[in-house]
Amino acid sequence: MAYGMSRRQFLSRTLAAAPVVALATAEAAAAGPGKPPAVCLFSKPLQSMDCKTLAGACKAAGLDGVDLTVRPGGHVEPGRVDTDLPAAVDAMRAEGIDVTMITTKYTDIKGPNVSGVLARAAALGIPYVRIGSHQYDAHGAIAPQVARFTEELRALAAVAEKAGITLGYHNHSGGNNFGAPVWDLCEAIESVNSPRLGSNFDIGHATVEGAFSGWEINARRIAPHVKMVAVKDFVWEKNKPVWVPLGEGRVDTTLGLALLREAGSFTGPVSIHIEYKTKNDDAVVEDARKAAVLVREYLAKAEYKA
Repeated sequence: MAYGMSRRQFLSRTLAAAPVVALATAEAAAAGPGKPPAVCLFSKPLQSMDCKTLAGACKAAGLDGVDLTVRPGGHVEPGRVDTDLPAAVDAMRAEGIDVTMITTKYTDIKGPNVSGVLARAAALGIPYVRIGSHQYDAHGAIAPQVARFTEELRALAAVAEKAGITLGYHNHSGGNNFGAPVWDLCEAIESVNSPRLGSNFDIGHATVEGAFSGWEINARRIAPHVKMVAVKDFVWEKNKPVWVPLGEGRVDTTLGLALLREAGSFTGPVSIHIEYKTKNDDAVVEDARKAAVLVREYLAKAEYKA
């Protein structure tokens, strides 16, 4: 105990620092020299499972962790984060599965229990949070909207800085999605200029929007800001992308990971997204197992050393 400090003051300061210590420990464990990024599963397709069952499914699939939904209708409701998120983390860790990141729907600080969710996740040693997506008004000028989205992200980043946790914005393809062309998201991240705000880069969605090779330039552009990566695959049906199991479409995930390694400082995690229809939960788990094998192969080919 420091000289001149009461026991109550000492305990208060120690507990206040706990989220930062937990985060630093989790980030150090996520990846480092000689250790490739963790491979996890976005929990949405197994939403019907309770967290104990989900933990067993992730273990059976050979995953390192889970990208857990913490949002209305998700595995953890934002209003119950103080009780349900610790229980979920305990259930996962009992099976040797880490909660490598959580996925929320936050687009601004007005979302339900923003500060509570970020603080609780950080205290539990969860290093990364995926936030929600903005949509452009199709009839409005783009620049003012980018400016507004940027300020909303700046406010979220301030909350994340206080909690000691890192946010990632997910780029979605499709009409009027902020972040779809990537340059707009890069501008926002660079304007906010916070170590606690970056990209949750989706190689599949970037490929949809970048088509032949524009996505490669976009990947190189955003690489210094990438905190987490999402992987999925698709085929074209006429002029629309249709999601398929990883490895069965046209997404060059190996190249995407290599571009991030070469141009940025990405260390993980890599979240597997299963966006196509499956027969049942068992089929999801089997596809996740196959995808995890592929992702580790892609990481090795992209020279993330084991």
